[in-house]
Amino acid sequence: MYKLDITGDTFRDKVLGCWIGKNAGGTLGTPVEEAWGREEPFDIWWYPELQSGGLPNDDLEMQLVWLTALQQVGPDLKAADLARYWLDHIGYNFDEYGLSKANLRLGLEPPVSGAWNNWFTDCMGCPIRSEVWACVAPGHPRIAARYAYEDAICDHAGGESVYGELFNVAIQSAAFVISDRDQLLDIGLSYVPADSATHRAVTTARQAHRDGVDWKEARQRVLHATPSAIAQYSPLNLGFQTIGWLYGKDFGEAMCITVNCGYDTDSSGGSIGSWLGIRAGIAQLPERWIQPFGMGLSTNESWGGVRHLSDGTTPIPVDIIDLTDAIVGQAERVLRHHGRQLDGATVHVDEADLFADESIRELWQRSPWQVHHERRQLAVTVDYLGEASVAPAESKHINVLLHNPHPDPLTVDVTVDVPPGWGAVPGQAVELPAAQDAVVELTIPVGDRATIEQRNLVLVHAQPRHFPTVAPVPVPLPGASAWQVRPAGSEVDWLDLAVRGNELPVAQLLDDHGAVMLRTWVEAAEPVQVRLAVDTSVDTSVSVNGQPLLSYQGPRKVRPSYGAAEQVNRVVDLDAGFNEVLLELAPASGDGPAEDAVGHCYLSEPDRLRNGIVDLGRTRTPDDRPQS
Repeated sequence: MYKLDITGDTFRDKVLGCWIGKNAGGTLGTPVEEAWGREEPFDIWWYPELQSGGLPNDDLEMQLVWLTALQQVGPDLKAADLARYWLDHIGYNFDEYGLSKANLRLGLEPPVSGAWNNWFTDCMGCPIRSEVWACVAPGHPRIAARYAYEDAICDHAGGESVYGELFNVAIQSAAFVISDRDQLLDIGLSYVPADSATHRAVTTARQAHRDGVDWKEARQRVLHATPSAIAQYSPLNLGFQTIGWLYGKDFGEAMCITVNCGYDTDSSGGSIGSWLGIRAGIAQLPERWIQPFGMGLSTNESWGGVRHLSDGTTPIPVDIIDLTDAIVGQAERVLRHHGRQLDGATVHVDEADLFADESIRELWQRSPWQVHHERRQLAVTVDYLGEASVAPAESKHINVLLHNPHPDPLTVDVTVDVPPGWGAVPGQAVELPAAQDAVVELTIPVGDRATIEQRNLVLVHAQPRHFPTVAPVPVPLPGASAWQVRPAGSEVDWLDLAVRGNELPVAQLLDDHGAVMLRTWVEAAEPVQVRLAVDTSVDTSVSVNGQPLLSYQGPRKVRPSYGAAEQVNRVVDLDAGFNEVLLELAPASGDGPAEDAVGHCYLSEPDRLRNGIVDLGRTRTPDDRPQS
């Protein structure tokens, strides 16, 4: 049995160690972070760049937003609550951040916001945000993991990244009461599926250490076990954290080895720094590594990377001391909310309770396509069945799961409101036994292209008879973009193509036609300036309204983010009405097989932040007119 006084000096010391370690590792790794991994390791043994308060880093400052959410919403905080804080406070649009935020603005809710049209579900955006949950649930990794899961599914649902955050938070929470490195790794691994790439990367690193090879060979084994060219691939980086944890003889060496493994260096460096900081406490961290930037907190609020942190009703902490005070104030609140008995301010933890149980394993089984709604008198879950978007003249299938919380049977009338021009959905009367569930299968006849918008709202009414009126459940359905295709140099008729999300079926088109021409239209109510990105692996030319815009040759790596490389995006002025975007694509000289060809097309705002644009028309051609 372990004990921790959550108002005592030891807890404060460990919380301080967590955040100063996070800051140290992030500051060490930030200057050398790159978008793509490299074959050779780095050789860095001291901070490449320093400033007071450490280097600003999304890994840390986003958690200040989550702390604000916890303070304002309370310990029952869920993913749906965090969605609001994403839109109010996160200016960044890196990779999964921007794609999931665009989904939120389209009306999609977690976890679908993290799963649909998101190329980065296996990346490091959420494993780096685990510390706040560990610190408010010290010695209780099962509680911390539930918060981490709600966090992760906002922008990574269905991906390895969810496992990465569960792994990190379990180790960090358990490190408040135990310090054995191998035992902490055992605990962390119990929170991820044994068949996951995350589990494989960590166990590969552990086996390399047991085999007595050096850290560079351990790195090569992890690269071989979980290969990826993307620097932010979560399993790889968690394997590198494990290498630093096992091979580092002290705080500085462990951080340096982790960062020297490369890839997402600020993220892995920050996480290993927090592991070590919690385990040791700030009193045992070497002054040499923490003195250079002190107890300050640096953020990117000045240019909008994060927003409204210091001008809201709950201003963020001004330094790590203030942050620790805020954390300590939330820990007792969180633990009591989750039913933990405190002896004064002391929590008692049984060793067996540190490991994952069935409630954690149940999280692994949750579908990233189901959105749960608690309505008065009834619980309703919408299952998108693996796809959120709709295309013209198709039948969109969804399931509605109903739960009767009452001690008596219910009759529930289920009706559906659809957008104008779509086919009617017959109503159903569903008999629900007491405390039982039922699944209602709905088929929604989608209208033709003239009736589809960027955001199409279906409302599901599930009304128990003889009970007060229950609010309808919104089911937003993004519309597929309208494209047309024909072989390059041909005068044959254009073939219609519905594209769901940003990804174009480049491999299929090149395989079917060789070089092709693709066109789509962007419909604007008034003249507007946008940033257009066309990111492909093949030879590409792009024009807008007949004017050349982009031209480049493949083969090249594709990273379909709103932060796209300058080679593949330009700011362009659009006219009011329909604007033609024309692509000419050809297989790249020396490229791999045609099935490896990829391409993405997306719009963002032209400024530095590059918010994804969701309110310009992409679903119609000039020949389509909504019926009046």
